[in-house]
Amino acid sequence: MITNFGEEEWENFQPDQPLSPEISGKLWGNITKNTTPAEVHPSYFRWLAVAASLLLVLGGSWLFVLNKQKTSSLGAGTVAIGKNIVNNTPQKKALTLSDGSTVELSPNSTLSYPENFSAAKREVNLKGEATFDVAKDVARPFSVSSNSVLITVLGTRFTVRSYEANKATKVILHEGKIMVKIANSASQNNKKEYYLTPGDVISSDSLSTRVLHLEKDKEGCYAFNNFPLDVVFDQLQMIYDTKIIYDKAALGNRSFIGKIDKKDSLPHILKSIALLNNFGLHKEGDSFIISAAGPY
Repeated sequence: MITNFGEEEWENFQPDQPLSPEISGKLWGNITKNTTPAEVHPSYFRWLAVAASLLLVLGGSWLFVLNKQKTSSLGAGTVAIGKNIVNNTPQKKALTLSDGSTVELSPNSTLSYPENFSAAKREVNLKGEATFDVAKDVARPFSVSSNSVLITVLGTRFTVRSYEANKATKVILHEGKIMVKIANSASQNNKKEYYLTPGDVISSDSLSTRVLHLEKDKEGCYAFNNFPLDVVFDQLQMIYDTKIIYDKAALGNRSFIGKIDKKDSLPHILKSIALLNNFGLHKEGDSFIISAAGPY
């Protein structure tokens, strides 16, 4: 589910491992200095503002620390660049960062990151698409900046898709928990961070932000309630741990309503969706490719 921490929940929360008085004092000083009251709005489809503050969220063993941003945008300038890796090949490029985190950098994508992360934080900048498998480190949160989106995690697996051409960013969570913050909003009255759990997809562009949660019913089936097809394919990738390649533009505005039982085979599900929408479907290696037209 998507969770927002209210004032009462914050006041009543008791962490499993309290911080030392010295660290707690410094964090609390930054919070009181840099935060202002803001209303909590229930809609997930409104513009979001830049929250230039330090937010500390403790949940079980999860620690998210969002550093104060000194600029109005979250671009490459916020990352201490040491390496700038560009993948111009047709295949994914595997990278291992200094903390042990691994990255699958997709074609036509660029990842910028320091040679060695600092003792306090781990920050990278992404242009394009990559899947991150983050090494857990309680003392150093891992942050990915991409367009106007900031993803902050401790240790988890997720995919970010963010290309300059359409100024849209999509985050798909596979495992663990992440906090996603959308910046560069026109409204200063709707400050909100999104906390995602596995199966959640958040999409953000210059016009809107949308969060879709994958739900299971009592029979263990996954319910898709009028989800866009690109989100359906993304979530099927997560459920079956199989790559599905598609061109979002070719999908148009089509959506999907229905239930999927994981006991059903993925090829059968994809073939049904392809037939209903007059798409092509073929398999290449371990991946399924959806096309506007072609053999089934």
